[in-house]
Amino acid sequence: MTNGFDRERMYTQSKGYGFSPALQRTRQPFRARNMLTLLGLLTFTGGVYAYSMLAVKQDDFSDVPMPSTLPGVHDVTHENKDKQ
Repeated sequence: MTNGFDRERMYTQSKGYGFSPALQRTRQPFRARNMLTLLGLLTFTGGVYAYSMLAVKQDDFSDVPMPSTLPGVHDVTHENKDKQ
């Protein structure tokens, strides 16, 4: 009777790292589909990133009035200039 450890050992090399020929043959039918999925995910992610960067870059805040001072905030820069 074999346990899970013995079954796992069939697909990995005895030295530890790497794939055995049996595992490579098992994974081969899915290689093209996995690459297409990876390409699709990278394209989508890159597209969302590029769109968001371009959308932020084109924002123009020149029409937004900036208050000279905020309520409750004391401006110390003008006091220092007045004293000099």
